[in-house]
Amino acid sequence: MAFPKGFFYRYRGDDYPTPSFIYAVHDKILTVSAGRTGTAHSAVIESAAAKPTDSAFGDDAYPNLFAKVAAIGYTLAHDHGFSDGNKRTALEVMLLTLKRNGYRPNPSDREAAVAMVLVAMGLTSIDGLRVILMLWCGIDPADAEA
Repeated sequence: MAFPKGFFYRYRGDDYPTPSFIYAVHDKILTVSAGRTGTAHSAVIESAAAKPTDSAFGDDAYPNLFAKVAAIGYTLAHDHGFSDGNKRTALEVMLLTLKRNGYRPNPSDREAAVAMVLVAMGLTSIDGLRVILMLWCGIDPADAEA
């Protein structure tokens, strides 16, 4: 899958979305489904894109690809940076980021909708979303360090 230059950045061997990519995904989603255009809080989009490089006490705050992608999606869905389409954007950004890194997530429409509602309502955590993403990629969280 090819993307224009500037849509991803590389960190610790994996590719992560830039704010430009997140905005482009949001715009595309609103062209194919209903919703209000506009950004409510641009700092949320910037923060989401920066999650992979966040650190705590000198270590990565999110230790692996799945945790980093979950942190991006959680921030987008839960913190409502856009006027509308936050859950849809978060889902698509996470799926495309995993695909960019060689995974093939395959959630059903219902699984995706339930997961994103739980995130947006604060009923699951970043760690919970990480497990969901792993399961969608056919990875048993009990057997993997992903």
